[in-house]
Amino acid sequence: HMAACVGTLSVRASACRLGFRTGSHSARLLASLGRRPRFTALSAVLLVTRAVASSAEMSSTAETLNCDVVVVGAGISGLTAASRLHAAGFSTVVLEARDRVGGRCFSTPEGADLGASWAWLPDETNVASVAKELGLSWVPQRLDGGVRAPGGKRAPGGGEYMAPCGPGALRMDGGYAALAEALAKTLPPGAIRFGADARKIAKRAEGGVVVECGGVTVSASRAVVAIPPRVAIARVAFEPALPEDQAAQMRGTQTWAGDWCKVVASFKENFWRKNGDAGVAKFGGNALLAVTWEAADPDDLGEKGACLAGVNFGAAACERLLRFGAHADKKTGRSGDALRAAVKKDLGSVFGEAVVDENLVAVYHQAWTGEEHTWHDGDGGALARGDDPRRLYGHPALRKIAPWGVHFAGTETESKSGHVDGAVAAGERAASEIKSALAKQAREEEEL
Repeated sequence: HMAACVGTLSVRASACRLGFRTGSHSARLLASLGRRPRFTALSAVLLVTRAVASSAEMSSTAETLNCDVVVVGAGISGLTAASRLHAAGFSTVVLEARDRVGGRCFSTPEGADLGASWAWLPDETNVASVAKELGLSWVPQRLDGGVRAPGGKRAPGGGEYMAPCGPGALRMDGGYAALAEALAKTLPPGAIRFGADARKIAKRAEGGVVVECGGVTVSASRAVVAIPPRVAIARVAFEPALPEDQAAQMRGTQTWAGDWCKVVASFKENFWRKNGDAGVAKFGGNALLAVTWEAADPDDLGEKGACLAGVNFGAAACERLLRFGAHADKKTGRSGDALRAAVKKDLGSVFGEAVVDENLVAVYHQAWTGEEHTWHDGDGGALARGDDPRRLYGHPALRKIAPWGVHFAGTETESKSGHVDGAVAAGERAASEIKSALAKQAREEEEL
């Protein structure tokens, strides 16, 4: 108790030195509504205190952050919510367990996607709008040209039926990681805390929430949980517990594309185009991949490299990829020598060994079942049952607001087929919910 009091006094003293008023969250928030926020320049400053506990045997130090809103997860949904809230004048902390932003939006240095890959415009208005706002652009997913099959077999066309995106898809220039990075840049320096694995979200006695993640505790008026529902209910302790119907719905909702695995191969040149091919190829049952497509092209589309991407589906396919061991470079997704050799062999079986060997530069991969912050086995996955997990997405229980201040985002909370468009929509919704709730709270406190 004494340590907590000392920590609170430290916060107040620090806030006064910085020129902050140290009243309630809501009183500060009311001042920010309907006019220029009082601390537009200072909103980047998080009130940090060290709460020190000591005894005769040991001492430890834990960092406590105080803000208006804490967001769990720096994927597209969490970043969208944080960006909108920050723009509205609310101090925001984003807790991200990984060492990067983006979540399932993970791209190679060439801008080829190892996670989410496409948009379908103009139908997907949410992602289209935020991309335009951030100055990002799209390139067409080309599927025209010859397609390949095992044994070097070739057909003059049909890529639009073989590639999982179908016709009319677009890729983000630079990969979807560019969207995550652009959203992150709209936040103040230090607002995103990496390596912060939230494991407990609790109601504060005085109102609001507290989120615990290792050595960091965040105290806030509201929280946004922007990680996959099944992962959230398996890894995060909610106190008080969420209603059982909500928890059951979260447990039953499989992460979209969570049991998919992807490989990207970069080349010196886009040899498939020079051969009149689309880059689309179908592989045999023993291959690591099921199908490939063109993932980046520097010549006609102005992208950073010449790349093919491929995907396979299900836990067994992911396990085959994971057996090759860790990444040579986890930050970029670059594969080790053994997997590079295996991918080269598979690609050579359809495109020709000589041309693949001559042009291959690097191989990257991601098996999403190996990511504990993306995937939780639950009942083994919808694909194992021949089911489609998207039928559960957007269920009202997945977005039910805890009355003590916890909101839920993430693409699975929207009926948008698990696409990035759904992640953006969910982040926008959560931000809107919080702005309304805090505005109401501020008015009520002003009336007292």
